[in-house]
Amino acid sequence: GGHGKVFGTMNIYGLVILGALLISYALNILARVLNLRTLGDPLPAEFEGVYDARDYARMQEYTRANTRFGFITATFDLAVLLLFWFAGGFNWLDLLVRGWGFSPLVSGLLYIGLLLLGSSLLSLPFSIYDTFVIEERFGFNRTTVRTFVLDLLKGLALSVLLGGPLHGERQDRKSTRLNSSHRT
Repeated sequence: GGHGKVFGTMNIYGLVILGALLISYALNILARVLNLRTLGDPLPAEFEGVYDARDYARMQEYTRANTRFGFITATFDLAVLLLFWFAGGFNWLDLLVRGWGFSPLVSGLLYIGLLLLGSSLLSLPFSIYDTFVIEERFGFNRTTVRTFVLDLLKGLALSVLLGGPLHGERQDRKSTRLNSSHRT
């Protein structure tokens, strides 16, 4: 019934991608559930005297908290991706970027860059919570707010630096080809 409109307009590639996304999500959830089931086991005899039982229990609780938080982030990520896809967001962004009049390569880099920027902004609250709440609760956080922000800025700078040379490399090859073709 209700799925006919969405799936009826989707080509085979879209169906394959949707299937892969859903299977990946299901396997991710299954792996998390199986991991949670193994937690709570006592310290294996082989590690007695090597690893403290209290530290082991604390590490299991940390893993449990991170795994549960992973359910939330994985579900949010999939929901946002599907919502963006089915609302026509990929096409909208493509038309927007193409409308700026850049070459196909620059438009492609901008398109991917904007998708990554949007994804990063949406995942930022989860990253903050993971670092400053979960890790802090278990005493694992050594990151200051300043370090966290600097790491984000370094990652952004690295993305820009890697994207820019790709465009420059392409332009260099193109001008070399044009110059060599004029010599003949």
